[in-house]
Amino acid sequence: MDRRFMALRVVATVLKVLAWLVLLLGFLGAIGALLGAFLLGNQADLLGLDMGGPLAGIALFVTLLIVAILQFLLLYAGGEFIYLLLSVEENTRRTAYLFQQQYMAQQTPYSPPPAAPVYQE
Repeated sequence: MDRRFMALRVVATVLKVLAWLVLLLGFLGAIGALLGAFLLGNQADLLGLDMGGPLAGIALFVTLLIVAILQFLLLYAGGEFIYLLLSVEENTRRTAYLFQQQYMAQQTPYSPPPAAPVYQE
């Protein structure tokens, strides 16, 4: 059987690679936010308000980590779902082909047509 829908296979693979990339970048971003909060927590921001600190850094770390994990799950599940649909299509096509082969094997060849009657005058 030939493999069909190559574009969908590429899209599914790209989604799975993007999922791992999002997870990695989200984890690095969360660690960066946590480190930034602890290292730069005493800095006043542009308006002179102290809105940062270790507690805000921990909250941002947890939030970024949860968002990265959810995005990873959605992208990876999307890629797996496309592969699932492709597998269903391939199995359905293979089953139809096998049923057709079985049906054709059960058919008896046609018997020759009866000979035309000969009339005598």
